[in-house]
Amino acid sequence: MPPTTRSATPAPLTAVDIRDDAVRLNISFRPHTRRVAQLRHIVGTLLTEGGIGRDVVETVQLLVSEIVTNAVVHGCTDRVRFSVSYDRRDSGNGGDVLIEVDDGHPARIKVRSPESDDETGRGMFLVDALARAWGRHGTRTWCTVATGEAS
Repeated sequence: MPPTTRSATPAPLTAVDIRDDAVRLNISFRPHTRRVAQLRHIVGTLLTEGGIGRDVVETVQLLVSEIVTNAVVHGCTDRVRFSVSYDRRDSGNGGDVLIEVDDGHPARIKVRSPESDDETGRGMFLVDALARAWGRHGTRTWCTVATGEAS
């Protein structure tokens, strides 16, 4: 049996990390509408396990649905990259949950004011209304949701 050697290369980041003071999920997937409900469920379970309150979890799940739907419908890549994270120790994020989705599409996002009978167009309107902050960097859309914890 050959001797065991250690590589100088660090191990890749874990896709899911749940600790007493932090949670993180990194995932990539082929764009498909069924991923929206799957990610809602996964994120809800992860944040609940991480000790985040029910109202915050529900808000995060709604925003995940909206941003992931936009990526699936309007993105231009064969893999959407998604992450959600929360770290109580990170005083820089003010106790926020961070949601990020990279859809490969460089276009700017516009917040629309849909008419009451419009069937689409409310996604970023909801993100703008419910997120503490949101933005777009290149092909990545992000938003934060306050947890109510002091930083």
